[in-house]
Amino acid sequence: MTDLDPEEVDRLSEEALKKSIELKKRDDQDIENIMNTESGRRFIWSLLEETKVFASSFTGDNNSTNFNEGQRNAGLRVFSRVMAVCPDMWLVMAKEAKEEEKQ
Repeated sequence: MTDLDPEEVDRLSEEALKKSIELKKRDDQDIENIMNTESGRRFIWSLLEETKVFASSFTGDNNSTNFNEGQRNAGLRVFSRVMAVCPDMWLVMAKEAKEEEKQ
């Protein structure tokens, strides 16, 4: 391991923090871009349905329940990101999905 002087460590920490903030902003912008299109909202809704975010994970079989819960967890992470970045678009997406169900 190399010995770094404290100033170098601080500079590296600042760079890592800046990079982390930039990546978060980019990821948030990506979610917003997806949610600002009808096809993007349809895709996200489909993903949330496929991962059973709106359903129970329980099946009576531990392995199946654990598998379902893993899928659901992935969907919940997407749902959480959408709600954190653009909660208003969630309402638009839910309304569109309900209208599409009627057709």
